[in-house]
Amino acid sequence: MPEEKDQPDKAEQPETEARPRKDKAEGQQPGKQPKKEKKAKTAGEEGKGEKKKVEHDANFNYIVRIANTDINGERNVVQGLTSIKGIGRHMATFVADKSNVDRKLKFGNLNETQIQQIQTALSNIETTAPAWMMNRRKDLYTGEDQHLISVDVATRLRDDINLMKMIRSYKGVRHEAGLPVRGQRTRANGRFGLALGVSKRREVKPAGAKEEKKE
Repeated sequence: MPEEKDQPDKAEQPETEARPRKDKAEGQQPGKQPKKEKKAKTAGEEGKGEKKKVEHDANFNYIVRIANTDINGERNVVQGLTSIKGIGRHMATFVADKSNVDRKLKFGNLNETQIQQIQTALSNIETTAPAWMMNRRKDLYTGEDQHLISVDVATRLRDDINLMKMIRSYKGVRHEAGLPVRGQRTRANGRFGLALGVSKRREVKPAGAKEEKKE
């Protein structure tokens, strides 16, 4: 019978050394991607994030005062009028049209005649504007439709609150107590005062128990 040749065990086989993988890029460590080179920003790209300063004429007014309110001259007519208390965007558009002034003009570029026209239109709102645009319709004392602007808004609001306090209405009582007036909940929100933690209740001793004397 032919002799069987001794086959070498798997454990006795020589181990081959793992060769390091070569990356395509020379001089690059295995497993790392080559870094991308940063492109130098051009002058046009640097200027995109920065706001350009607009140079104005010598006659440009940076602050215009109308109805006891300082208006920024950089804003256009409609936006500038909304900074007056009691004038919204809809009413500001109406006033600009009535005063024959372009809505997109900046306040600082308006001349004295145009500013005077805007002031006249503001003072005649109650006669020119429709009733549904006014902010105080059917006044309590006169029964007329009114539109309040500037200081008159805060003054009339204070008078209304004082009247509710005087007649002892529910809203007036809530105003006096400094609590929410329009039905908001007050259990969790609107709490004020010192923040106290949970206090432990004192243990109540039974009636028959005698107090221990301190030695």
